[in-house]
Amino acid sequence: MKSKISLLFVFLVFFNCKEAHKSTQKKSEDPIEYSMDTNAELFLEIPEINAISIGVYKDGKTYTGYYGEIDPGKNNPPSDNSIYELASVTKSFTGILVSQAVLDAKITLDDDIRKYLDGDYTNLEYDNRPILIKDLLTHSSGIRRDLSQPLTKIFASDATPEDKEAIKNYDRNTLLKDLQNYKLDTIPGARYQYSPIVGPEIIALILEQVYNKSYSELLDIYILDKANMTNTKMTLDASGNQKIMNGYDEKGERVEPVFIPMTAAGGGLKTTIPDMVKYMTYLLESDNPVIKEMQKPLFFDTEDDDQYGYFWMLTEGFRHSGGTIGNTNWLIINPEINAGFTVMLNTNGGNSGDLLNGIASRTLDDLENYPLKNFYFPVKSEVLKNTDSGIEFYKQLKKDKPKEFDFDNTRTLNRIGYDLLRDKKMKDAIKVFQLLVFEFPDEGNPYDSLGEAYFIDEQYDLSSVNYKKALELNPNNNNAKAMLEELNKIMSQN
Repeated sequence: MKSKISLLFVFLVFFNCKEAHKSTQKKSEDPIEYSMDTNAELFLEIPEINAISIGVYKDGKTYTGYYGEIDPGKNNPPSDNSIYELASVTKSFTGILVSQAVLDAKITLDDDIRKYLDGDYTNLEYDNRPILIKDLLTHSSGIRRDLSQPLTKIFASDATPEDKEAIKNYDRNTLLKDLQNYKLDTIPGARYQYSPIVGPEIIALILEQVYNKSYSELLDIYILDKANMTNTKMTLDASGNQKIMNGYDEKGERVEPVFIPMTAAGGGLKTTIPDMVKYMTYLLESDNPVIKEMQKPLFFDTEDDDQYGYFWMLTEGFRHSGGTIGNTNWLIINPEINAGFTVMLNTNGGNSGDLLNGIASRTLDDLENYPLKNFYFPVKSEVLKNTDSGIEFYKQLKKDKPKEFDFDNTRTLNRIGYDLLRDKKMKDAIKVFQLLVFEFPDEGNPYDSLGEAYFIDEQYDLSSVNYKKALELNPNNNNAKAMLEELNKIMSQN
């Protein structure tokens, strides 16, 4: 059975796209640097990836790492000075400002947003339920991104020059007019419907009104100055424009930075990895009650079992992702392990989201298991050369360095087995899953994985044996139940 980590791993199939890169670089002995280096090396195997920038906070220490090249073939790696479009992660800053306003008693989460809109907005309710501030924060207001045609084209790769001109001219008066003409078709607060621009912009309008300051001023006062984020800005000067990362779309073509109108509270910030490390440090080390308020859950999405707060997704801490036409990024904060990290790619190809999820998930695993290292990288390398010798390498590594690598994590061998399955090396995958079962005989998931490998290899009797064992150890394993029903049908026909 595949790993149950919430982030995706389907990206591994793309490793077949080109021959593996052989690195001669010696890996750092520091567990965090080791994780950064090995994860980045793994993902640079993929043709879609140009450059990877990583920032990590762990137990009061901070790390930055830069890999690849900004432009293919130019040998120009990213650096501390490289500026990224932060995109939707900007909303996390806006969420903090709302948290500040709540604690300052400037607003309440249950305020009807029409309280702050001049004019007639009787249309902004459905079944007598108005849109509340907390609905905007959790993307459950019912106002979709199709409020206005120009707004739907902001992050579109097929935006025409006419579209871009309409976006440039879209101002707050236009937004308010569009809001007056918008017809809700769902009860606010009932359903998650992502709104990248409208919700944050209405929030910015409210914040500016109650504080009598611009959104940009509020950012400086309550976040950027406190976190000493001197290189994070909405608008870049000439020097900054020269340092902004070149972005690449799904066709591998250079794209221009995205322009977001109005205050750009939903996605306009530009920043560097060192500044994002400062942001993580501020979020994890600050005793500011605003940060605690910002982590409160406000909405539960029953469709995807996700929980949302002040623009943050509340999963294993709090997190937000972002992406424009030419870049993608993740920011994940986990106070329970006193860690946070950000990963940024200067590409937004067809698989960038899954690829980003992959490197984020692996790094999160490594931070959770700190100070132990992940043995995935050295063991997989040996397994790819020869599965039998790779398994012997694993056993020797476990004997020689039991306190250096994390051998108690079932997911690691499981991943290597699934890597082999994706490479259609069924017999080799079976050997790795057999090792997994031997190492963890009292856990159900290894038997589930071995059962799947046997099923793919059409060894149905052995598949059934292992699925039964998986179900015995975990009676709630619905996958095993479904597979046993399928196996019974197949074997009854033979």
